Amino acid sequence: MRVTKLKTALLGVLAMSVIAPVAQAEDAAWGPFSAGVSLTSDYRFRGVSQSDRNPALQGWVQYDHASGAFANVWASSIDFNDETTYDSGVEIDLTAGYNFKLGENTSATAKAVYYWYADADTPASLPDYDYWEFIAGVSHDYGKIGVSAELAYSPDFFAESGDATALTGGVSAPLMEKFLFFTGGLEASGHLGYQWLDVSEDYLYFDAGFGTSWNQIALDVRWVDTDIDDADCGDDLCEGGVVVSVSANLP
Repeated sequence: MRVTKLKTALLGVLAMSVIAPVAQAEDAAWGPFSAGVSLTSDYRFRGVSQSDRNPALQGWVQYDHASGAFANVWASSIDFNDETTYDSGVEIDLTAGYNFKLGENTSATAKAVYYWYADADTPASLPDYDYWEFIAGVSHDYGKIGVSAELAYSPDFFAESGDATALTGGVSAPLMEKFLFFTGGLEASGHLGYQWLDVSEDYLYFDAGFGTSWNQIALDVRWVDTDIDDADCGDDLCEGGVVVSVSANLP
């Protein structure tokens, strides 16, 4: 079965991550914290809106070790229209993982993410929103183009919905070294992914857009979409749309 093969591949990459960072960790010293904030016109997770197609405020803090180990906390406002049940308003992602090199222009990441809906008041008769994912990714820089792939597996996905696996590929390419008054040039990028689910229909998700920056401030504009039928996804949460995000890395 395709999903079983994907799980096997994920376990293989996770096993590699245990060895590679240790080999790089000679006399490692703790690196600095980094942090940032972002405002997006629509918080999308694998193509599906998590903010009822409304703006969302997001922020993160990350700590990096010289060995390649890292941990971060990321949070976003959400809107699931669940005021009469869970009444959730925030998602907090707790992540720990490793970044490591596979070659001069090839890097990889393995991480565990806990998706925590901190303020959700889960009714006794309903499933809990919180869940784990284990994610492995690899990227390669060809110079004029960069490619990436990511495999995510959850043993019990959102709202206790059983096994879930997602495979995502990405590509990026610089278009201009200078763009208007922006200091970071202009880059095009896109992603194509597929989500396998136990209790719902599997679906395709994709996006394409442009990004640029001015000093510590980044701007991203892209089209985000899925192949989910409107009847299977209420309130147009899975329909295509333009998403605009502005983020700032704090010094």
